[in-house]
Amino acid sequence: MSKRLEIIIIAVLLLIYASLTYERNFTWKNELSLWIDIALKSPQKYRAHHNLGRAYRDNGDYQNALTELSKAIALNPSAPKAHMNIGKVYEMLGQDENAFQSYQRALEIAPTEISSLTYIGNMYDKQGLSDAAIKYYRKGLRVKPDSPVLLVSLGSVLKKKGLFNEAVSKYKSAIKIAPDMPEAFYNLGLAYDENGVLSDAVFFYQKALSLKPDYPEALSNLGVIYGKKGQLREASDLFRKAIEIKPDDVITLFNLAFAYEELARLRQQKELVNKAVETYERILIIDPKNTRARKKAANLRKMIY
Repeated sequence: MSKRLEIIIIAVLLLIYASLTYERNFTWKNELSLWIDIALKSPQKYRAHHNLGRAYRDNGDYQNALTELSKAIALNPSAPKAHMNIGKVYEMLGQDENAFQSYQRALEIAPTEISSLTYIGNMYDKQGLSDAAIKYYRKGLRVKPDSPVLLVSLGSVLKKKGLFNEAVSKYKSAIKIAPDMPEAFYNLGLAYDENGVLSDAVFFYQKALSLKPDYPEALSNLGVIYGKKGQLREASDLFRKAIEIKPDDVITLFNLAFAYEELARLRQQKELVNKAVETYERILIIDPKNTRARKKAANLRKMIY
């Protein structure tokens, strides 16, 4: 074989290989396209449909997620993770009864599965059944005593029951295990906030924000504390940051509008009055029945005109 012919053959092979690599990279460009490809090629594989269902869920496509996870369960009815994941989809769709049944089925299959115990506890907590929630969180902690998620969840229910010291103890235990967990610091800040220990609340909210700067609840609650202290400019800055992350949060929007209103009274600036009115009107777009926002906006318009 001549040297020239050998070079041409190598070049052609490299082009073919490059093309195949490109196609493979395109397929692997994200998890969703990857599992669509695998499920098409292996329609009888549980894992393909399960992981495709999770990918659809993570992309917010809940109907396709239900379809794929149902296929996975049909292929392997005794797989607890499929029941847990379809439960999460039902919960995201607001179908709490179906979610609860799916979590219970997962727990029947695997009685010591931490995720199932946590999800069932969460469902009871959401329904206001604190004692039932505590029961499941404690069951989970007997299986895994060093679970920071379970410790924070248990602490939150204890706080709702007014058991401040017990709640704080659980949050602090979670922080010792997971010092980079912003939710633990946030909940600890919330506990101190609700008990009027504002200096500690500020410290822990700021700690949560140092770990997760885009934490809307921490931003908003910290803003409320600054507002109480009369630091209205700082408060409004925090509320705006929270709204950028969570635009439809009516409570934070109301706090932002009120901060503008108070600043307008202090500084006698029409621009701030206009901002307050605009923010109250934004609330009314989200919640047309919000009478407080409607009255506030109407009173402020009188100041303008």
